[in-house]
Amino acid sequence: MDAFGLLFEGIQNAATPTTLLATLFGVIIGLLIGALPGLGPSAGVAIMLPVAVSLGGVPALACLAGIYYGSMFGGAITSILLGIPGDPPSIMTVVDGHPLAKKGEAGRALGMSVFGSFIGGLVGLIGLATLSAPIARAALAFGPTEMTAIMVLALSMVSVLGGRNAIKGFTALAIGFWLGMIGLDPIAGPVRFTFGSMELFDGLDFSVVAVGLFGLTAMFTSLNENVTKGVAKFELSALFPRVKDAVRSRIDLLQGAVTGFFVGVLPGIGATAATMMAYAASKRMSKTPEKYGTGIVEGIAAPEAANNSASYSSMIPLFTLGIPGSATTAVMMGGLLMLGLQPGPLLFVNNGDFIWTVFGSFWIGNVMLVFLTLLLTPLLASLLFISTAILYPMVFAIIVFGVFSIGNSMSGVTIALLAGFFGLILIKLDYPPVPLVLGLILGPMLERNIRRTQIQSQGDVLVFVERPIALTLFVLTAIVLLLPVAMKLLRKKKPLLAETSS
Repeated sequence: MDAFGLLFEGIQNAATPTTLLATLFGVIIGLLIGALPGLGPSAGVAIMLPVAVSLGGVPALACLAGIYYGSMFGGAITSILLGIPGDPPSIMTVVDGHPLAKKGEAGRALGMSVFGSFIGGLVGLIGLATLSAPIARAALAFGPTEMTAIMVLALSMVSVLGGRNAIKGFTALAIGFWLGMIGLDPIAGPVRFTFGSMELFDGLDFSVVAVGLFGLTAMFTSLNENVTKGVAKFELSALFPRVKDAVRSRIDLLQGAVTGFFVGVLPGIGATAATMMAYAASKRMSKTPEKYGTGIVEGIAAPEAANNSASYSSMIPLFTLGIPGSATTAVMMGGLLMLGLQPGPLLFVNNGDFIWTVFGSFWIGNVMLVFLTLLLTPLLASLLFISTAILYPMVFAIIVFGVFSIGNSMSGVTIALLAGFFGLILIKLDYPPVPLVLGLILGPMLERNIRRTQIQSQGDVLVFVERPIALTLFVLTAIVLLLPVAMKLLRKKKPLLAETSS
């Protein structure tokens, strides 16, 4: 039987009351966890792991997966409504989602997030069912050298995400690199830039920095406003999603879903890099790139589609090779082992019915998530019209609770506050925060892969261009960096040619 036949049979087998309830429970819990700043898919799955495993068999994995992709969308809720990324992959949703909500169109923004999540999930599930084995084999070819190349490619997107001034964008990226180096050296072990604080030995937690840099900064910048007014003018139509937005953004949805799938399948890369690359590609393809960052639905469509697509594709190496593609799938692998199952190629041979039923539950959960979130969209959007005098204290309390719960320490709250004040300085000086976050996330990964490559090659730098995959990725990086310069020169030449011809 072909993959789609097995998948259809799996959907039928997954449509049992126990599995459906487990999926619904997981999706609802995931939405709640994703909406809490500081928490995310990996934390949510880890917290609920004992409860889910107690369900046994397919319902256990259906519940865990529901928490996973439910929290991926839940992170978009606070990103759009409050400008606070609920989890790392939601950071790109803030860029256009929150400005759109501040215009009084929160329903449109949340609706596009739902459409993006559905299309991304659909593409990810089709790829999961049909391309699991071949893509996972291809991912095995990515060693430290190839990982270095793809990190450099992702970081080259800073030229797009860096705002109006590329120099300021790369300066923010360098600050992010430095922040990512705080803590123990990942290879040799010495302590770096901790200033004698043992709290910094493990480095800076991205969730803490992101909550401060985006959430608290947004609140600080609003302190000089009249706190008795609502965030935006209330219009009933603003509470509902618009299907025509999905039609208008169909290319961005498809591009984001495909980008998310192929980036997400690579172990260690994850959905965060996928959303950044999808957003950058969407901006490059747009006829009006200057509108990105001001609040447009296309800026939500691409990263949200990439987000959910990557969440499914990251399961490919988990199920087929026993290699977790992300922190969340690593926790899910623990769930498989607790159920007495060994992930890897033999899982499809020895437990084929089980695995296809699990895949079937993913399809049911994706549809369930769409209907559930569309029903909740008007209610969620209406939260934006609460007076800021009431809303901000509530948000601040949620931030403090979420950040404190990460490490059960006030040091996290202190770091979040410092990040909030630093974000305020960046805004005043017109430095973009996104490259800083990109450097903080990808910088440590880039450092580890460069040093591993150099250790394996005994210091030979030519190894970075001797491997075909790495060379191809570096060529793509050069194109990404040089293309804007070439286009700028062409635009300058056109008026000159017009003058000489006249």
